[in-house]
Amino acid sequence: MTNPMQTHGAFSWMELHSGDGAKAKQFYTGLLGWGLEDMEMPGMTYTVIANGEEKIGGFPPMAAESPRWVPYVTVDDVDARIEKARSLGATIASEPMSVPGVGRMATLVDPVGGVIALITYETPADA
Repeated sequence: MTNPMQTHGAFSWMELHSGDGAKAKQFYTGLLGWGLEDMEMPGMTYTVIANGEEKIGGFPPMAAESPRWVPYVTVDDVDARIEKARSLGATIASEPMSVPGVGRMATLVDPVGGVIALITYETPADA
C-alpha cells in the first residue's frame, strides 16, 4: 500500500475549520469514535484526529467565516504547484508557508469555488 503523505496527487489529510472546535470534537468522537491528540505547535495547540493508530486529520484552533472540511493533497513542490494553479485561474487563499516538523503548505480556491490545500511533507529523519 502506498503512503498518501509521500504520493504526489493523493489526498492525505483533512482539517475541520470551524468556530467551535470543542463542539466539533465532541460530535465526531461520539459519531465515529475518533481519538484525539493535542500537539503543541508555534503559537497554538493543534488537535490531531486518529482513526485507530492512523493519524488522518486535525482540528486547528482557528475560526472560519464558514465552517468547512479542507482536504490536503500531497504534491511534489508546493511553490511550483501554487504558481501552476494561479496560471490555471485559481485564487490563492493562503500563500505557501512552512510549518516546522510538518512541511510546506498552501490553500487555494479553484476556478469553480472548491477549496483545497496542497502540502509537501517534510521527509522524516528515519526515512
